[in-house]
Amino acid sequence: MNIRLVWTVFTTLLEGAGIALLGLWLLPKVDFPLPLWVVLLAEGVLLVLAVYFYHVGTVTLDQKPLTGAETIIGSSAVVVESLNPQGMIRLDGELWEAVTSEAGISSGQEVVVIGRDKMRLRVKPK
Repeated sequence: MNIRLVWTVFTTLLEGAGIALLGLWLLPKVDFPLPLWVVLLAEGVLLVLAVYFYHVGTVTLDQKPLTGAETIIGSSAVVVESLNPQGMIRLDGELWEAVTSEAGISSGQEVVVIGRDKMRLRVKPK
């Protein structure tokens, strides 16, 4: 069984018990009685929120991180220093050393990243 699910059920039950204790025992002791329907409504809202946050948290935590080479490949960049066959490009505001197998690409042209060799990007004209 998923530990996230077990934790969500446990904490929701604990919070529900706390709301019930507050609404049905503690508040009447200080002369502030709550109707049963208010306590049940609070429990229902708590249950709906717990299901919603469990779903959002599960979707978020199950997503694959978007970092590294897989995010760079396919991105567009602008040539800053002519590529003959090596030069510099600007990708997402950062300067990268790049190399191309095409004929020289002049400064200002747009290129697409097709690969990466350590810290050098392989590009082709867009």
